[in-house]
Amino acid sequence: MRLLNQKGGYNADGGGMQARIEFGQTGRVVLLFREIETWHFLQGLLCFSAAGFRASFSFCEGYHRPSSKAADIETDQDSGSFLFTTPSQESSNSQDLQGLCQDFESQLSLSSRPPLSRPVYSKKGLEHKEDLQQLLFPVASEDLQYTPKSLWKELSSEHEGLEELINKEVHPFSQGILIFSRSWAVDLNLPKKQEVICDALLVTQNSLPILYTILREQDVHGQFYCTRTAFNLKQKLVNMGGYTGKLCVMTKVLILSPKSNVESFEGSTALIDYPESYYLTDTQQMEALLQSLVIILLSFRSFLSDEVGCEILNLLTAQQYEILSKNLHKTRELFIHGLPGSGKTVIAMKIMEKIKNTFGCEKNEILYVCENQPLRDLISNKKICRAVTRKTFMSDTDFGKIQHIVIDEAQNFRSEDGDWYKKAKAITQRCRGCPGILWIFLDYFQTSHGRRSGLPRFSDQYPREKLIRVVRNAEEIAKCVQKIMQKVRIYPPHNIPSECLEILHEAEWSQDVPGYCKIKVYCQLEQIVVRITKKCQFLLRNGYSCKDIAVLCSNADDVNIYKPELERAMRKRTHSQLSEESDLLVRTENASDIMGNHIVLDSVRRFSGLERNIVFGINPRAAEPAIFYNLLLCLASRARKQLYILMLNN
Repeated sequence: MRLLNQKGGYNADGGGMQARIEFGQTGRVVLLFREIETWHFLQGLLCFSAAGFRASFSFCEGYHRPSSKAADIETDQDSGSFLFTTPSQESSNSQDLQGLCQDFESQLSLSSRPPLSRPVYSKKGLEHKEDLQQLLFPVASEDLQYTPKSLWKELSSEHEGLEELINKEVHPFSQGILIFSRSWAVDLNLPKKQEVICDALLVTQNSLPILYTILREQDVHGQFYCTRTAFNLKQKLVNMGGYTGKLCVMTKVLILSPKSNVESFEGSTALIDYPESYYLTDTQQMEALLQSLVIILLSFRSFLSDEVGCEILNLLTAQQYEILSKNLHKTRELFIHGLPGSGKTVIAMKIMEKIKNTFGCEKNEILYVCENQPLRDLISNKKICRAVTRKTFMSDTDFGKIQHIVIDEAQNFRSEDGDWYKKAKAITQRCRGCPGILWIFLDYFQTSHGRRSGLPRFSDQYPREKLIRVVRNAEEIAKCVQKIMQKVRIYPPHNIPSECLEILHEAEWSQDVPGYCKIKVYCQLEQIVVRITKKCQFLLRNGYSCKDIAVLCSNADDVNIYKPELERAMRKRTHSQLSEESDLLVRTENASDIMGNHIVLDSVRRFSGLERNIVFGINPRAAEPAIFYNLLLCLASRARKQLYILMLNN
């Protein structure tokens, strides 16, 4: 998306959307839209964030003045921040729009904006950047804090003399925070330097930020590593984190010799005498910098980015970040139990990126294994690993280069083709002195069959972590999901250990994100087809696209039954209902091309691990009655914003 300052306002154009922001003398700002789709896009952003989002804009030339829809925006003239308010001519969605000024906080600065970044954060019902900063990187009122405490304890016990060295270096500083990492380069998605013991970022009052790199021994490339890491950190703090203050990150390389004799030398930035305006003078400035740091450490690229043509970055929850921060050298094998919509697949992708940078791997040395083909294709398109289905994993023998394996949706695996867990262990433990990574993500609640999964016994799944914060679904859908999960817990299938379902008692739900959920019973299949067709027409007329919608059936046979009926009904649409151009774009395809501009029509099982804004479920039923509620849960949890379950009377 592009943003242009022109004739007293800002023009925005990108992703098929156009808008203009104009500034009035009264302090009011008008946001004008060329298309109603743009307004629906802004509404929809409420439901796409895991804990916030950011849109990145660049400048362009030339724009035509838009007309039609308009919305007011309040501005804070001192800070330059924007707050959305309700359009003067409200649409049928006016109730959702009433709360926009409370739901969104914009960090756009008119006076000191960074050159490329225009971050906007959704905070409705979710952890905001201030909350995350206070949780992860709190600034004490008087003393200097070392964090994370667990990592600092590990490092100081592993390396004799490190505590003495660090205490000596930071002794002159009295207030602030020293943030340790096994590798700040890896945290910034850069390759790790194996000679580095750790890095530490010092953010303290009346000083410039300082990045320390501690080496095992003298290395001619040590200063280059530290300087490159600091440069990337500074760039991301501004362009991704939206930091607007003056910024320089000093560098200092420390050497901890085996005999505990310590040496240090400073980078070239130490030769520059920066003005005091670059110093962090108070707690407020330190917290502003740390909030930008939260954004760059916890952000991940949303799937929505590929749909709308601008970059949308969601924020991880604190729980997700804690799992990602684990020491991979000590956590070679891990079972991650995650509730529906808690971000298991996102964490799986992030951990593969970390594996690549930590161990210096190529993408063909990391293997991602899942049960269904559409999810495999989605991950494969990210080009961060080699992705296969379980069947391919069991039938193929060409895994000689594989060192690390990440398994997703493992509750739906089967042992009928052999012991997949034993094979994965054998591959990752070929190098006895340095075994590879084997992380397994699963959710017993979403088990889609009654056979053996091939997983170890629940008591043997150790070490184990849990993802209990559900962040995908809008509020009404989340309530429906909770009720179904209670049914699964009360009536578990015979192949699911009941103790693994107790995680439901710990569940946390992101509330107040607006959405819609409706379950209705019909007498005839034709009525269901007509209902879906009319609703799709309405949605497409009101700004949604085909790629927002999925229609899910119980199995492949049902897909074959409903597909011709739905396509026949779609073809009956008149040009008065949709434009000819839109009419040509409306088509149904299976989930193999999940990012394509079409309505997905597929089975619930094949859609496992995927999601769309609007989901229709046609007459959900299970061949094995014991897993009916599990299948219903798989269906309901796929919807971000709107869920329609249409049942037949039988």
